[in-house]
Amino acid sequence: ARPPSGQKKFIWTVYTHSSRPAPVVRLNGLRTLSDSSNQQQSSKAQSEAGAKESTEIVLTPGEKVVAGTRLGVWAGVAVFASFCAYYIGKELFPTKMSPNSVMDAATEKIRAHPEVTRKFGSPIKVYGRDHGGHREGRRNFIEHTEYTSEDDGTKRTRVRFNLEGPYGNAFVFAEVSKDMPSGELVYVLVQDKSNGRVINVVDNRSRLMAQRLAGGNKEGQKALSDLLGKRN
Repeated sequence: ARPPSGQKKFIWTVYTHSSRPAPVVRLNGLRTLSDSSNQQQSSKAQSEAGAKESTEIVLTPGEKVVAGTRLGVWAGVAVFASFCAYYIGKELFPTKMSPNSVMDAATEKIRAHPEVTRKFGSPIKVYGRDHGGHREGRRNFIEHTEYTSEDDGTKRTRVRFNLEGPYGNAFVFAEVSKDMPSGELVYVLVQDKSNGRVINVVDNRSRLMAQRLAGGNKEGQKALSDLLGKRN
């Protein structure tokens, strides 16, 4: 029996629609997507390569010279700053071996010595190197020498500064040893500028020699000190 006209039309419509090249369209769509993805990957790779090339800085010979000069200048500034920090710290936090500490310790001994105060009067003022002027800033430098003793191998600091009192002026010579307790000095000598007379304020040189010769033996140190005329 022949199908109704509507059924025939339905079948023809389905056949017609099913006969369209849908798979081809889908294949073209897949090809289009794959082509676009390949293009994206290639563009991404090119952009990454360009980024790598852009990060690599190529300097001309002149730019290399300028960069080297700047690096050298900054290195010099860093070294100079380190030296400044060291000397500033040394001045702000002096040790017993610093010239200022030796001068302060010697001044304390001098002002308490009756013969010095009787000779030069009171108050006693001390200062560093005298350049012939009256500006205090020029008298801050203390002449000093840092050396190692040939007798016992200890590190020592020797200073010379000026003393001024109402009755006269004098040179002061003082020395400290690293092995001595803080506040003790090897010697403190005051030399009158007018006649060259020397006042021994502190003199521990005989005691140090006795210690070196006795090798740490207290009885031997005492005997040698008595022999040298300097009792401890």
